[in-house]
Amino acid sequence: MLKSRFLAPLEMTIPVRLNSYAVRAALDRKPLRGYTRLNLPSADKKGLFKVMPGGWLDKWLSKLRTHDDCIAFVDDVGFCTIDAAERFPQFPNQADAMGVESAIGQTWFWKDDLHIAKRLYYTRLFFARPGYISIGLLPAFIATNGEAPDELILMGRMPPAQRAVYDIIDQYGPISTRDLKKMLSVDGKRQASGALIALERLFITTKVGITGRTLSTYSYIWDLAERWASWAFEEADALGAKRAREIIVSKLRQNGLEPTAELLLMGFGWE
Repeated sequence: MLKSRFLAPLEMTIPVRLNSYAVRAALDRKPLRGYTRLNLPSADKKGLFKVMPGGWLDKWLSKLRTHDDCIAFVDDVGFCTIDAAERFPQFPNQADAMGVESAIGQTWFWKDDLHIAKRLYYTRLFFARPGYISIGLLPAFIATNGEAPDELILMGRMPPAQRAVYDIIDQYGPISTRDLKKMLSVDGKRQASGALIALERLFITTKVGITGRTLSTYSYIWDLAERWASWAFEEADALGAKRAREIIVSKLRQNGLEPTAELLLMGFGWE
């Protein structure tokens, strides 16, 4: 059982369960002189928390209540997962900002409505988990992680399932998931969900609407990301990958995270 006040020097490590929100809440205490308030630290391979001072959690823990708060949160941290990433629970996430174990079920339509309204950008880029990018940082992530579909096709780097989905969206988009699958082969239908996620992570396609809010009517509407947010791709071209990466790494540090090779690889897919 954690005590109500948990103080430690900067280098202390604490063995705890990585997904324990009680730990995170217990660490939100005012420090005494000479000590730092414990923030969500990075997890090493033994499952230990490594203490890091400051960061986004000091400002946002349990503060997020409304969709407007969510927009303000994403604008502030720049990028986040919706629920905490298991290996990097200190990565900005909506769940801790809300003070809950899991946020995605409680705010299911936020990820649709706020993205469609272009108040933030929904993605599965970070740790292959649902998350958000601020509109202000979207060009930077397009510059670092976006792929040109024509180049992928020319170089033979777009798998057949993704190519089939891309070709339909390119020609017929915006198009719903249901209508899209009707135009695919049997194998293509089985692989459609994975293909859509892969294309979305490369900033090739994105959802631009939903068909309804009930189980029987709920479906995404897809289009090319560049067609939907052409301004962001123009800014990405002007920015360039090198400068964009510097901006993102700087934001990581502002959030209290050290851009280790493991974090950059697992979180952003950067080698």
